[in-house]
Parts: sequence; structure tokens; C-alpha cells
Amino acid sequence: MEKIIYILICHFGLEKVLKSEIKKLGLEILEVRDGEIMVAGQIKDIPRLNYNLRTCERVMIEVHKFEAIKPDDLFYNAMEAEIEKYVPEDGAFPVTKANQDKNSILRSSMANQKTVKKAFVERLKRIYKKEILSESRGEYPFRVKFYKNICSLRLDTTGESLHKRGYRKIAGVAPIEETLAAALVKLTDLKKDGILIDPFCGSGTIPIEAAQIVGNIPPGIDRKFISESWDIIEKKYWEEARLEAKEHIDRERIKMKDILIYGFDIDGDILKIAKENAKKAGVEKLIRFDKCDVKDLYNNDYIKMLKDGIILTNPPYGERLESKETIIPIYKDLKKSYDNLNSFDMHIITPFEDMQKIFGKETRNRKIYNGMIKTYLYSYIKR
Repeated sequence: MEKIIYILICHFGLEKVLKSEIKKLGLEILEVRDGEIMVAGQIKDIPRLNYNLRTCERVMIEVHKFEAIKPDDLFYNAMEAEIEKYVPEDGAFPVTKANQDKNSILRSSMANQKTVKKAFVERLKRIYKKEILSESRGEYPFRVKFYKNICSLRLDTTGESLHKRGYRKIAGVAPIEETLAAALVKLTDLKKDGILIDPFCGSGTIPIEAAQIVGNIPPGIDRKFISESWDIIEKKYWEEARLEAKEHIDRERIKMKDILIYGFDIDGDILKIAKENAKKAGVEKLIRFDKCDVKDLYNNDYIKMLKDGIILTNPPYGERLESKETIIPIYKDLKKSYDNLNSFDMHIITPFEDMQKIFGKETRNRKIYNGMIKTYLYSYIKR
């Protein structure tokens, strides 16, 4: 089979986590950049990547790459992209997005999208010997990405971002994305028999992702992808990838009665949503949700019975929810509970840069972008 170059997108700062997932799937990693990993594969890997990657936002195929410093460079080089390998005679091929870094000369997203679309139209009219392209069947969305005047043309195989697992129909205020939550759980190195607590669980994303990880439930198994209708991928590849993914589910762990994952929040209404989301995700039996103020966490009846574990949480952000003066007492309450949980490690993702003033020197921290917000994962290790 012909080799395909895939470009896998992730949050800035989480490339290492995504690399570990790719290696488990047995694919060759070619290059790693900020927020992107280039991988060599085959057409049959489209279902495998979309079904199984927890920390990836989007799976794309690089169809052409070239230098462009003038609009004509972009147009004539884009015309050389062999998109007919993917797009049938009547296929729709929108150019949905264009991104340029600050070092690229061609900086207009809209102009770049229009230029590439025009080039694709001219190529396919010539290839298919048509005056008009109907674009009436299927959808083959393309994206344009510039790095220092090097243009990469990409075909999106995913459609709706991979963070949209399908279980979170309703979310709380400023929820964390599922892909980011999964990456944070992986960074804590949670064991299958380990305890995880989220004191600010909101609609339950971190506990649900943790439960799916310990149960090895494929994140994309219950959703659809834009490439499922493409002629270039035989239906058997989707069926084989789905069976392969399901075979790895740890059904014994899912049936265990011992609760090891806990989600707490002060808002009873949001906890009802969290429970419903967990049910939709198939992990409601693995998580206990309970109403609890963070300052009372160490006195919670369930927590008192636990000897050790991990606290992983996404507290309210000053930039998005509250004023700095409002969130400082919340962090102090978290510190009080943490001090009384002697054998628990703690990991907090936050843009709050004064953590040392409240918690002292962290064991380590990682810079991670949550959307456009620069955040830090502060880790405090006692064990």
C-alpha cells in the first residue's frame, strides 16, 4: 500500500503524551512540532487513529507541501496537489481553514483559502474533464498551514474535533476539553488500581476520561467521522479497526465494584449532569460523584477511608470565571485539604501564576495551552 503522511494535532505541550499513544498503535513517527506530530501510515490507519487516539484533536493527511512567498506560488503549487487520489468527480472539497505563523509572508487566511480552493477547482476540472464540478457527494475538507513560508495542504479525516466524544451533551461553565483531560490523567501516571479525585469536577470530564483510560475504552468508538463515507477507505477497514479497538476494552475492570475515581463539586445541579455524562460514556459504575466543598474535602466520609492516591483538578480560572481576589480563597481551601491528605499527590492545571505563594515550591510544572489560554500543570508529589 502507498505510504501516507498523517499530521496529528494536539494541545501545545502535550506532544510527548500523543507520541506514546502513536507508538502503541505501531506507527512510525517522522517529526514532532509544537502541537503537531507527523506520522507515516497507510489508508487503513484512518479508522485506527480516529477510534483510538485520546489526546489528539484531529487526524489529517498531508497531500502536498511547498514554499510559497507570492500568491502565484500558492496557486500554481496547489494545482500540483494530487487531490484526485482522495476526492471523487462529484465530491465536495471545501477549504475550511488557513493558518499562518508570524514568519510567513502570505498572512491572509481568507485569501489563502480562496487561492487554494481555486487551484483545486482548476486541477479537478482538468483531471475529470469537466467544465463544472457538482460537489454533490460526500465532503473532503482541506486545511492550509504555513510554517516560515512552507505551505502544507491537508485533508481532514476527522470532521468534528476528536475532543467531542459524544458523551458530554451538556457542560458546565468553562469546561475542560476531553482530549486535554485525558492527557492530564496520563501525565499523572494513574494506575488501574489507583485512586483519583477531582475536587472541582464540574460536568465530570476528568473523572470520566480517567475511567475510560483505566477501562481502556476507545475514545472514538461511539461516534462518527467525516471519512467514513469516503470511497478510498474500504468498509472492512472500519469494521476491523472497530473490532480491534473493542477487543482491548478491560471488561473485568469495568465490572469491578470498588470505586477508585471520585468527582466532587459544590454545585448539586452540575453533579446531576456529570452523572448523566458518565452514564452516556459507559463508566457510571466506576465513578462516585458527591457534593462537597473543597475546604471539607479531607473530612469527606469517602475520602477518610482512602490511604493514598492522586488529586487532579481544573479549578476556576481567574481569566474566565472569577476575579483573582475571588479565586485565591478557593486555592487556599484546596491547600488546606491537601495538607490533611498525607499520602496524596496533587496535579493542578491553572493559568494562576502565584501558586508558590499559596502551595509552596512545586515538584514540577509543565506549560500547556488550554485553547488560547497559557496554563501550567503544577505537580506536588508526596509519595
